[in-house]
Amino acid sequence: MSDSAIDSFQVVYSGVLPGFSHTDVRTAMAKLFKTTEEKAERILASNRAVIKAGIDQAMGEKYLEKLSSIGIAAQLKPEPAIVAITSDAATTFTAAVAGGGGERISTNAGAATKHKAEEHVPFVFTGNGFEYFKIWIVNILLSVITLGIYSAWAKVRNKQYFYGNTLLDGASFSYTANPVKILIGRIIAFVFFVVYAVAGELSIVAGIIMAGLLLVIMPWVICKSLRFNAHYSRYRNVPFVFHGRMGEAAMAFLLWPLLGAITLGILMPYAYYQQQKFIYNNHSYGTADFDFRATVGAYYGIFLLILGIFVVGGIAAFLAGMVLPPLAFPVIAAMYLVVFAYFVVATSNLNYNNIHVREHRFKARWKVQSYFWLMCTNTLGILFTLGFFIPWARVRTARYKARHTSVLAVGDLDSFAAAERDAVGPVGEGMGDLFDIEVGF
Repeated sequence: MSDSAIDSFQVVYSGVLPGFSHTDVRTAMAKLFKTTEEKAERILASNRAVIKAGIDQAMGEKYLEKLSSIGIAAQLKPEPAIVAITSDAATTFTAAVAGGGGERISTNAGAATKHKAEEHVPFVFTGNGFEYFKIWIVNILLSVITLGIYSAWAKVRNKQYFYGNTLLDGASFSYTANPVKILIGRIIAFVFFVVYAVAGELSIVAGIIMAGLLLVIMPWVICKSLRFNAHYSRYRNVPFVFHGRMGEAAMAFLLWPLLGAITLGILMPYAYYQQQKFIYNNHSYGTADFDFRATVGAYYGIFLLILGIFVVGGIAAFLAGMVLPPLAFPVIAAMYLVVFAYFVVATSNLNYNNIHVREHRFKARWKVQSYFWLMCTNTLGILFTLGFFIPWARVRTARYKARHTSVLAVGDLDSFAAAERDAVGPVGEGMGDLFDIEVGF
């Protein structure tokens, strides 16, 4: 087939041109894409990364010229129906290539995206309660017999069961962590808390110092655990990646909650928003970064409605108590259950519906009524069976989440995953030492 018969092309990175410094190229690339040098480095470290897709030959040649001017070697290839750069970066770079003084220009990229219809690809959970019960009961028994040592293996078995039974587009997820590394992290946490408890008993000052130390290392613990779990979570043999920094974690999980407390809760929704933004925006699937687009106003709307439920529930409990005092307790209990169900459903829908991965995005359709019923029946089942219903409760919850969550895919997810396998292949081989243990409190 001749080039003239091909409607769509993609620009594929192939290396750094001779005579250019790797550091200078990375800096120039980050500036051109208006992104971080860490993200630019991930592209430079791969042997195949799609920089731009869905363009015609003329625009592709402009891309090649612009990239070569900053030391990047690239090739123009026929489009295999995948898009491999975030929409924001693509728009910025398209403008930069056109050299139009910052004006956005239209290319065939927009047309290529428009003619690809979004397809609902649902998550499917295939596990069942009795099957998981056998894993759950063995995990408990062995953890008790080994004084908690087996809990690291129990965690891996639990995750492998739920990951392996969660399918997307016919392929399951996988969890590949080494239990020994989890055990090492738990031993570190246990030793720290023994020292913390002993210090508190011996001296108030020592206890305060240890508590301060715990706050200082908390951002490191958060980043370490998120990085570990992301690295060992895979879909179609492509690992997830977490690249958040301790400074960002300290802002999200220490500074903003502190300011929320100082302002008597006014900034708490903003603190929660910053935490969600930190978690989601710092994850990627292979080299495809997650783009979290929720707004802080949506979180304030959720928190204000919860406040309203508490006010109405408090008034109802007060009036019920005046009529018959024992009625106040069930009214309060019902209020807390409604608040919890609403908070989980509202935040889950808000979070998932604002996660984009390249041209794909998530779609959540959780309902307060159905989730409330699930939560109540699970709780009653656990109470009446003295806890033995827990495996069925977890399976029912996983099935609910899968049934009400999907991916709005543009194009073939298999092709998307295949492109990411090629992109992360040479990078992933040397990552083991960076994810040596999981530390979690």
